[in-house]
Amino acid sequence: MPFIHISSLPMAGDFDAPSAIRAITAEFTAATGVAAKHITVTWRYLPGGHYAVGGENPSEQPRDSHPVLVDLLAPDFNNPEQIETMLRAVASSIAAHCQIAPGNVFISYRAATSGCVFDAGDVVRWR
Repeated sequence: MPFIHISSLPMAGDFDAPSAIRAITAEFTAATGVAAKHITVTWRYLPGGHYAVGGENPSEQPRDSHPVLVDLLAPDFNNPEQIETMLRAVASSIAAHCQIAPGNVFISYRAATSGCVFDAGDVVRWR
């Protein structure tokens, strides 16, 4: 953990999602100090036309509208400064690798509570 789940419309051109995912992981590690082995990144495409903002539903990811949607799940022991660092790292990395405007990324942070996560065959507690 953390988990970074990304959803977007299909990217135009020759976007390489696997390379972007690896880069996002490496950049998140560099910004936060969280080891790459603890970071999970997924990227899911919404079908073209299945995402509307203001009634507009394009077939590909626009640069300046229809934000790339991100769900960031991390343990609840992070302080506000660490959370802000995570949010900024993810946003800047996605914007750079998708060649979209930095303001066109929407991230929702969720805190995972100790004792409320099941991983590696057991309930995980960090407190």
